[in-house]
Amino acid sequence: MKKNYKKIFAIGISMIAFTACTGDLDTEPLTPTTLLSEKAWAEADSYEAYTAKVYAAFATPGDGPGNSSANDIVGADQGEATFTRSYWNLEELTTDESMVAWSDEGLNGLQFDQWTSTNRFLMLNYDRMCLINAFCNEFLKQTTDDKVNGRGHGDKLEAVHKNRAEVRALRALSYYVLMNFYANVPFVDENSGIGAYLPEQKGRDFLFPWIEQELKEIINELPQKSASTYGMVNKYVVDMILANLYMNAEVFGQGNHYADAVTYLSDIIENGGYILEPTYKYNFQADNDKSPEIIFPIVYDGVYAQSYGGTTYLCAGAYGDDMAPGDNFGLPQFWSGIRAPYELSSLFKPGDSRALFWTDDRTQEIKEWGNFKQGYSVVKYTNLTRDGGKGIDQTFPDTDFPFYRLADAYLLYVEAALRGAGDASKAVTYYNRVQERAFGNTSQNISSLTEITLDNLLDERARELYWEGHRRTDLIRFNRFIDNKNWSWKNGTQSGSMKLDSKYLLFPLPSTDLSSNSNLKQNPGY
Repeated sequence: MKKNYKKIFAIGISMIAFTACTGDLDTEPLTPTTLLSEKAWAEADSYEAYTAKVYAAFATPGDGPGNSSANDIVGADQGEATFTRSYWNLEELTTDESMVAWSDEGLNGLQFDQWTSTNRFLMLNYDRMCLINAFCNEFLKQTTDDKVNGRGHGDKLEAVHKNRAEVRALRALSYYVLMNFYANVPFVDENSGIGAYLPEQKGRDFLFPWIEQELKEIINELPQKSASTYGMVNKYVVDMILANLYMNAEVFGQGNHYADAVTYLSDIIENGGYILEPTYKYNFQADNDKSPEIIFPIVYDGVYAQSYGGTTYLCAGAYGDDMAPGDNFGLPQFWSGIRAPYELSSLFKPGDSRALFWTDDRTQEIKEWGNFKQGYSVVKYTNLTRDGGKGIDQTFPDTDFPFYRLADAYLLYVEAALRGAGDASKAVTYYNRVQERAFGNTSQNISSLTEITLDNLLDERARELYWEGHRRTDLIRFNRFIDNKNWSWKNGTQSGSMKLDSKYLLFPLPSTDLSSNSNLKQNPGY
């Protein structure tokens, strides 16, 4: 399944280079392989290649994994500037699911929940999302029917329409991330001004219905779900984006939309053809493209989609030199950084197959945040295949990042039912399927939805989805992030804190963007 992406990543990663995030795009020949716009679009296969570039922008730094000036975000550490790593840091390091032993500038601000508008990890994620939007906008400008016909590519129109639907979906996902994290962001689409200009700032009251409309308009124009379209956006990926939009609608100030979420979750569950991967850990290994559960992966490949972000970060960052990671996990890299606090590892009952921790020579509690051997090491992500083999490369894993998968859809349905929407009996069935996979039996099954509470479900989402980039959003939706929940090192002290300032419900806009765009106003409290 992944072989389709080997080709398009190889073409798309270095196909174009764009600069700027706050205005219309400029294109320039930064490398010998970079094509100017007018020449690139003249090629009949450019539409697929440019679409691949948008997908690649979610996975890789640009032309390669190092610090090359030809990468998408010039001047940044290219591993840290990738989507998966920057997104994961904001969702996970700010919560009770992970801590990092490194003292890189900005990391402590995240893990102690004391960030400011100068935090470079906030900037890297913000810049990445703006850049993805810029790629999408340029593609949409250049692929109108008139322009495609004008290049003599009229026979490509049907395929281009599908490409446009994919790109619009990816742009909507990008704006969803920006809305979720920052709320009030510069908005640019394909109809925005040409040349240098300052985008207007839009809030959740604009972005929520805009994302909703975009996704509904293109949902039936997308490629069909098949082995050959693995890693691409299909209608069930859009279902999942919409379901998340609706599940978090109250957080976004848009009222109760749980019934809407149920509609899209039901389509995934009943019509998508996804089933739970029988062995939980296979969802996070080098051949996880074989999993029947993953709805949308960020695709990685040891040769064609290399990155020091992505699953390289989630593997190597969690391995220590005492773990023999080459032999045990298929990747002889050990960065001795991220690991699980007590609050995560203590959630698991005996017999739960999801508890993928290295406990040898480790303490469960973290009393010294800079000591990697305090806190259990997480070995959820590996570069092993299900038959015990290793990925093709020993620096960069083949493991895809499962951005959306069926177990998440099941648990979102259960949550919606607990909040008054959906069918309670179906919710019980979906909850029990997750339990039976985790324990290999029915010992943890429930017979009625009244047997669990929202707090029970929040813990279950942690057990099932830890280190997959959901935790901060979950804690906020369950009203357990700034208040009503304590964890170690929250607010910078080992004993933690029950409460944070409410400003931390949002990330601040980077100070660099505020200084360059007079239309932007900072989020309250920063």
